[in-house]
Amino acid sequence: MAQSLSQKATNNFVKGLITEAAELTFPDGASVDELNCDLRRDGTRRRRLGVEYETGNVLSSFTLSDAEQTATGSWVNVGGNANLEFLVLQKGAILYFYNKGALPYSNQVESNSVNLASYQQSGSNGADTAKCQFTSIKGTLVVSSPEINTIAIQYSSGTFTVTQIDFEIRDFEFQSSRAAFYSERSTIITDKDRDYDSQNCGWVGDKGAAAYTAYKSANTARPPLTHPWYAGKDSDGDFDQAEWKKVYGGSTLTGNGHFKLDFFTKDRATVSGLSGLTKPTDTEVSRFRCAESFSGRVFYAGIDSAENAGTILFSKLVETVDDLGTCHQQNDPTAEYVSDLFPTDGGEIRIPDAVKIQKLYAYQNSLFVFAENGVWQISGVDGVFRATEFSVNRVTRVGILQPQTFVEAEGIPYWWSRFGIHTLTTDPVSGQGTEQNLTIPTIQTFWDAIDADSKLKVTAVYDAINKRIYWGYPNASETVASKLNNFLILDVPLQAFFPWKISDQSSNTDCVIGLAFYSGYGASEVDLDVTSNSGADDVVLSNGNDVVSTQISNTNTGDPAIVLICREGSNNKITFGAFTGIAFLDWTDTNYSSFAETGYDFIGDLITKKNAPYIVTYCRVTETGFTGNESAGYTAIRPSGLKVSAAWDFAEAFGTAQQVYRLKFPLFPNNDDLTDFNYPDDVITSRVKIRGHGRSMRVKYESEQGKDFLLLGWGMVQGRNPRY
Repeated sequence: MAQSLSQKATNNFVKGLITEAAELTFPDGASVDELNCDLRRDGTRRRRLGVEYETGNVLSSFTLSDAEQTATGSWVNVGGNANLEFLVLQKGAILYFYNKGALPYSNQVESNSVNLASYQQSGSNGADTAKCQFTSIKGTLVVSSPEINTIAIQYSSGTFTVTQIDFEIRDFEFQSSRAAFYSERSTIITDKDRDYDSQNCGWVGDKGAAAYTAYKSANTARPPLTHPWYAGKDSDGDFDQAEWKKVYGGSTLTGNGHFKLDFFTKDRATVSGLSGLTKPTDTEVSRFRCAESFSGRVFYAGIDSAENAGTILFSKLVETVDDLGTCHQQNDPTAEYVSDLFPTDGGEIRIPDAVKIQKLYAYQNSLFVFAENGVWQISGVDGVFRATEFSVNRVTRVGILQPQTFVEAEGIPYWWSRFGIHTLTTDPVSGQGTEQNLTIPTIQTFWDAIDADSKLKVTAVYDAINKRIYWGYPNASETVASKLNNFLILDVPLQAFFPWKISDQSSNTDCVIGLAFYSGYGASEVDLDVTSNSGADDVVLSNGNDVVSTQISNTNTGDPAIVLICREGSNNKITFGAFTGIAFLDWTDTNYSSFAETGYDFIGDLITKKNAPYIVTYCRVTETGFTGNESAGYTAIRPSGLKVSAAWDFAEAFGTAQQVYRLKFPLFPNNDDLTDFNYPDDVITSRVKIRGHGRSMRVKYESEQGKDFLLLGWGMVQGRNPRY
C-alpha cells in the first residue's frame, strides 16, 4: 500500500530551550538544544551578532590582572542632574566612573577615581576581595561592601568628594539582668551595668542625675526601672522620691534609649562616664554588604555576625549627606515632654531568622530583603513606609545564591538560588509577593549542569529596550577571575530561555569582564568661555585666569544597547564592545557556532515508521549591499548561510547537513549605489530531500562560518507507512 502523506508547517519557533520535557511530550516551538541564536518575538530565529569593540574604542590607562575582581553599578542623577548617569566600574580596590552621555563609551572615563583601600575596615581581607553594591539618593552614590566602611560619593565639576558614613543608633540594649529591674538594687552591691541602664532610662542630666543621687541616698538602693524619674515630682517640679514610690510600676519596664552610640563601636563607657562596665565597648567587626534607597532614605544590611545577621538599619529622611548615617529617632525616648518617634526618623529592623542578607531591593511600596535562606518583604501599613509603622513578612524560604545574580526587569526581581532561577509576582491589591521558580518547567537540567563555582561568579543586566535579562558566567575552571564566556538569556515577554557563548581566540584572547545597559541618552559637562560686550571681550580674573562657565548639555548617543566591558588580551587594558559584529566572528577573527535543534516529531503516531521526503525552508534575505568595485569584484554585505540536517529514532548524530540559503537569481551590483542589494525577493525558499526514516524525527539548523541567517520557518512533506 502507498504511504499516506501529510504536511506540517513550523513558523513559531520561539519557546526557547526546553530540557524538562521527555521525548514523547516535547512541546512544539521549543528546542532540545541550541546555541548563539537570537530568539525573536515574531516567531523567527536569527544568528547572534559577533562580539567586537565599539567604533573608535580607546584603551584604559589602567590594566586588569587575572586575579582582580570587577563589579558594575549605575549612578543616576549624578550631582543632582537628572540627565547625568555614570557607569561605576569596580576594578579590584579602585572605582572608576564612565559618563554614559557620549561616544565612544570607552573614552568617557572621569579623570578622578576612588581608592576603596582608604576605607577598609579594621581586620579587612582587603577592599579588592569583595564586590561592591551601589545605590543612589539625591545625587549621591552610596557604596557598600563587607570589606569597607560604607561611603558616600558626591560629584561636582569633575571632582569626587568621599565621605565615610558614621552610623549612629540609640542604645536600646539593657546591660544588667532584667529580672532585677522591677525592684530596688542595693547600692552596697557594685553594679555599674545597672547604673548604665538607669542613666540610659533617663536618670541622667541635671535633674535626672540629681534624682538618681537623691533616691540612692534615701533608700541605700537604686530605683526600680519601672517608670521614669519624673513620675514623682513635688510642686516645684523637682524629684520627690516619696511621691515617686506612690506610682505603682508593677512589672512594667520603662523606656530606654537616651544614649546615642556608633553602631560598629558602641563605647558605653565614654558616653556614660562609667568605668567597670561588663561591656564598656561593644565592637561589630563586620560591615554592611548591601544598601538600597527607599522611601526617601537609605537602608543598610548584610552584616555577617551572629548578633547582627538579621539587622537592617535605615536612615532618617535624607536631606543632606550627613543624614545617611542617622539611624535613630530624633527625640530622646526618655524625655519627659517630647519623646515621640517621628515618621521621618531613622531606626532599626531586626529579622532574627534571616541568614546572611545579600541584597535589598525596593519595588513600589515595599522593600524586599534577599537572604541566603529566604526573602522578606518590608512594607508600610498603608503603603507608605514610616518609622512609626511598618510590617515585615516572609515571602519565601528560597534564598539568593549571591547578589550579582539579582536583576530587576520592569520592576520585577529575578535571582538565582541554590536550586534554580526565581522571580516574584505581586498581588495587585495587597502588594504581597509570591515566589515562582522559572527553571523547573523549562531548563532545570541545563541550569544544574552549570559549574558550581561558575554560579558564584554570575553577573546580570537587564536590557530595558528589548526586554531581556542577560546572566553572564565563566567557563568551568576559568583562571581569569572576572571573565564571562557564557550568557543565559531570558526573553521576559516570551518567558523563554536561550544560551550564547563567546569563543576565545587561540592565544592572548580578548574577553568580556562586565555588562552594562546604556539607554542611549545622557548628559555631559561643557565649559563655555565667559565674554562681555556681545562676545567681543574675554572675561578674566585679576590674576589673569580665564573665566569659564560649566554647563550641562543633554546628549543622544544613539540606539540603546547592552554594552560589554572588555579586557584587551595583549595588554590587559579595559575597553568597551557589544554584540554588533556583522562579520559574524567573535573578536573579528574567531568563529562561533550557531544552531538550534527541534524537538521530537512523531508525525501523528508512535507506532509506524515515517520519512520526510522534502523539507522547504524559508529564510529572509539578509544582504544589505555590496563592497568592492568592478575590477576587484564585489562581495555581499552580511551574506547568509544556513544548513539543515535530520536525526531519526532518538539518534544523537544528525545526517549530512545541506545548504538551504540559495539565491536563485543572478546578482547585478549597482556601481552607483552599492547599498542597493537589488534582489527581487525578500524571502529565500529552498527545498531539499531529507534522507532516512524512523518513528520520530528531529531537525537541526546550523550556521556557516562568517555568515548570517534569519530563519522564518519551514514546512515538511511527511510520509507514514501503512504497516507497523
